[in-house]
Amino acid sequence: MAGMRPTEASDLLGAYRDLDDVPDRHRLRTHAAAYEGRDAWDEWASEHVLPECGSESGRREALRHERRWKEHMEGRRHHALATPDDVDAYCAGPLAPNSGRVAAAYFRRVAAFYDHLLTSTGHPHVYSPVLMAAADGGPAAEMWETAAEER
Repeated sequence: MAGMRPTEASDLLGAYRDLDDVPDRHRLRTHAAAYEGRDAWDEWASEHVLPECGSESGRREALRHERRWKEHMEGRRHHALATPDDVDAYCAGPLAPNSGRVAAAYFRRVAAFYDHLLTSTGHPHVYSPVLMAAADGGPAAEMWETAAEER
């Protein structure tokens, strides 16, 4: 139907439906050197998220989302170069103890960050690990459903 937006993560995937489909030259891990010392989340949040926060509590919430994702990615890889497994682990780990509404907000923020990376000319992203994880049926799929229900 015209004007309807897809609600299934699999409907939003582009040419690469699974990480195994992505040629090595396009895998996010190949861009690690370009992200050394770069805080892609802070760049995005400073320009697109924080100016839109309507209150100090909204700003604090956005900063908590950032901190939680970066803490999760610490020791794994750069926060802008996640794999679908990193996203699933985030949904099964740090988000799991939270209520549906709270966890959905954290998940939506990470999804929005990766949407930005995917659509920005300043980043080499040609696929979203968040969408791949959500389409794969694991913990991220459950979080996707929770986030969709919360909207």
